[in-house]
Amino acid sequence: MQPIQELKNTWQSIPPEVQQFLKRALLVFIVWKLIYHLFLFNGRIIDKPLTDLSTLGAVKIVQLFNPGSRVEMRVECASAIDNPTELSFADYILLNGRKIVGVADPCNALELMVLYLGFLIAFPTSIQRVLSFAAIGITAIYLSNCIRLAALAFMNMHRMSAVDMAHHYVFKLIVYALIFGLWVLFTKKQMKHDATF
Repeated sequence: MQPIQELKNTWQSIPPEVQQFLKRALLVFIVWKLIYHLFLFNGRIIDKPLTDLSTLGAVKIVQLFNPGSRVEMRVECASAIDNPTELSFADYILLNGRKIVGVADPCNALELMVLYLGFLIAFPTSIQRVLSFAAIGITAIYLSNCIRLAALAFMNMHRMSAVDMAHHYVFKLIVYALIFGLWVLFTKKQMKHDATF
């Protein structure tokens, strides 16, 4: 059997509801990537305010645990290492004038928020339900990212050897578990709601 025919047979064996979900998810992904890369990325239209807001949230958390210290945020711009004509932006958390952690745009959790929302949009349900879970989920992802950034700042101050492991593995596992848990809650409640009709 040829690979294309096998692929068609596999696709046809998938239940229609799942096919619909996968089509919607793919469409949301393509539309998001086009909008982001064509209109939003170069001007940092979403990235800058979200990076600043995430850094400020982390600053508040660091300040909470260092009440006698001066904790502040500084925005810096520099030439990118691999391309000197391209600018690189980062927010820094400073403790008494010393940089303790840098926050670049990929650290602002935008992609995680879009991933979470994409699932909600692709799943067949009411707009009101999507909006309520979107508000809860985006808030939870934002707060967990602020806590993550503050924890990285503390690790940079007290336990530098743990930063790499925490940044690349532990925190990702925690945030993805949070998102998965929200999705499970979203689908379970929807299935119970559908079963009552």
